[in-house]
Amino acid sequence: MPALRVSSTDLDAFRRFRQSGEADLDLFLAQLRRRVPPTPAMIAGTALHAALEHCRPGSYRTLAARGHSFAFEVAGKIDLPEVRELRATRDYEINGLTVTLVGKVDAMRGRRIDDHKLTGRFDPERYLSSVQWRAYLEIFEADEFRWNVFEGRAVAERRWTITGIHVLTTHRYPGVGDDLLRQLTEFTGFARIYLPERIGEPKAAPQQASFVGLSDRPGGLVRLGSSAAPVSLRQ
Repeated sequence: MPALRVSSTDLDAFRRFRQSGEADLDLFLAQLRRRVPPTPAMIAGTALHAALEHCRPGSYRTLAARGHSFAFEVAGKIDLPEVRELRATRDYEINGLTVTLVGKVDAMRGRRIDDHKLTGRFDPERYLSSVQWRAYLEIFEADEFRWNVFEGRAVAERRWTITGIHVLTTHRYPGVGDDLLRQLTEFTGFARIYLPERIGEPKAAPQQASFVGLSDRPGGLVRLGSSAAPVSLRQ
């Protein structure tokens, strides 16, 4: 059976494209084909993810990775799970296609997923309306999704000041799987027309362990900001 691989990023981009009355189809297709270079803010977000991936329990005023630094003007703390950067897939049969939904969580503990975001303005609705958390709950058999949102601004090239740390949580609800399947089905129909090159022979999925009980290891508390000791984590 022909196959299609889809990420939660694709689904969220598709949702925003359909909601926008002025979206450029050619630009959107270029984004889906990974032909649009990342913005400096996106590159900075990847760097912050890398710093948090290697962050051990302790206190920090600055995090740094991949040539970027993040200085915390605000005090805050995050309980980071020990299990991080976990990748998995889930297959669906949709209108004659094997559709593989791909996900990679920043961290996971038990049935809770943690996701880190860097933004210039904290907008809870932006995250709550996304497809990503619904997709990840289904892929990873989880019940809770938690965003650790770092609000800040660029003060120089590759230097950010973090002015807010926000924790936002949502949970599984009845029908979450149906909502996700509807989004996935609509994207699949779009891909058949506009992205035929992405439909091909199925690939062997990586062997996956059960997620139940996989990530019950505790991790630890990370204190950030002015109340922390002057230690910088560099990776």
